[in-house]
Amino acid sequence: MRRSAIVGLLLLCPALHGCFLLDLLDPAETTIRLVNNSDFPVRVLMYVGDDQNALRDVLTATGERFELELAVGQTRTITRRCERLQAVVIDNADLRVIGGIGPEADTGVLRDGTDFNCRDAIVFTFDHSVLIIDFGIDVTVERRN
Repeated sequence: MRRSAIVGLLLLCPALHGCFLLDLLDPAETTIRLVNNSDFPVRVLMYVGDDQNALRDVLTATGERFELELAVGQTRTITRRCERLQAVVIDNADLRVIGGIGPEADTGVLRDGTDFNCRDAIVFTFDHSVLIIDFGIDVTVERRN
């Protein structure tokens, strides 16, 4: 009897707007992956915000701040509920070549609905060419509807 009630509720639930049970089964989260493909450590300053229309300066002043150091070959994953991750920016990434000194890179603001969607994975890959001064950030979005 109890199992039938649960199954019935799960079948009915998609027809209901905002059904919380679906979030329990498949939480509405967006993932950020930071991948260091370079030959040196990378120091990353990233901001995440809950307003997809926020200007870059507002996002860096009010957003959730992440200051991370990625070792060579390291990947870090950050997951936030969709309503908390509406905009993201790499404000500064430093390639730590000699004594922590090296080239820098950043990204523009990525916004929910324009650049990514809820449940997607945003991947920031840090790398450089043979010329170490040619340091960059490749941004890709893995769609997960």
